[in-house]
Amino acid sequence: MKRFFFAAVLLLVACGQPTSHETNEAYPVAVAPNYDATIGPDGAAGITAPVEMNVASVRAAAPNYIVAEVDDQVDGQAFKAITLSAGDEEVFRVYPTADGRHVHSVVTRSTQAHSPVDEIVGRSKFAVAPPEQVAFCGAEFVDGAPGFACSTAEDGRFWRVYRLPEGAGAAETFDEIEPDLLHDATLVEMRWVAPRA
Repeated sequence: MKRFFFAAVLLLVACGQPTSHETNEAYPVAVAPNYDATIGPDGAAGITAPVEMNVASVRAAAPNYIVAEVDDQVDGQAFKAITLSAGDEEVFRVYPTADGRHVHSVVTRSTQAHSPVDEIVGRSKFAVAPPEQVAFCGAEFVDGAPGFACSTAEDGRFWRVYRLPEGAGAAETFDEIEPDLLHDATLVEMRWVAPRA
């Protein structure tokens, strides 16, 4: 009888304990099995070719995202871009070719997306980038702050964009950036450039 009582107490204690499930709320898209949240040399969000630049074609290539056409501009030139969102967050933005007919590039600044080696915007540093994938770099401004962009070559398909640490001065060329500043530069954007149609 004591054994039965002891087993019953253990069962009640076990049933009353909430189970602990690990969740990773910082990357909800990355852990959702229906979403392709990867961006790299082979494509982004399931887009691997210069598909037609319209909502239907982009939705067919990235079917698990909320796809919407939005107004955008670069250097005062207005155009239509397409956003790929998960929940209420934009994960990718799709940009058109100069003639507006095909996808030119897909860009992310979202922490929900990741590179093939699991780099994440806002968290990853230049120091951890695979050296062979950042062989070609050029200085550029990122949101008004000094930074740089890197790929495998000048015509690379996948670009990582980094912002230099706060207080760093601008450099005219990548080679002029101090090594310590390079090491601590933060990934702020990833871009996939589609092959020409």
